[in-house]
Amino acid sequence: MRHSTRILSACLVLNCLWFGACNDKEQDPKGQSPAGQTPTDEAQRSSTLKANANAQGFQLELITSPHPIPLNKDFSLRFRLLDASGQPLDDSLEHITLDADMPEHGHGMKVAPVLSQDEGWIEATPLLFHMPGIWEIYVDHTQGHVTERAQLSFRVF
Repeated sequence: MRHSTRILSACLVLNCLWFGACNDKEQDPKGQSPAGQTPTDEAQRSSTLKANANAQGFQLELITSPHPIPLNKDFSLRFRLLDASGQPLDDSLEHITLDADMPEHGHGMKVAPVLSQDEGWIEATPLLFHMPGIWEIYVDHTQGHVTERAQLSFRVF
């Protein structure tokens, strides 16, 4: 349990640093009058999101459809993994996994998305965030005995 807490804390700090938005201000859940920006606010506004893997071995580029992610309705993702020079990694799906979790609640999705590959992009469908709150999407890439993870956080209402 202690190890999981450290990993979660590190991920939250990295998300804050990534988006440059650590603050203690609250945001109106309806998005009508935001009082401050949080990492998940950026994910709400942008249709193409990027995140670095934990050891900088790849960058994740991700697009949600529809955008923003709806509550308790199927949605899909298109994503690709880029190398340090910004070129797509040419890897088979057997080296890539995707999952999502609600870390504050300790559970994931009730559906298992299927991955397919088309012209350098990977499509994951269906995904379903069945509860409001903070969700994290994890993309893992394994080479040999090493697995790296990139993740993005989303606030769903």
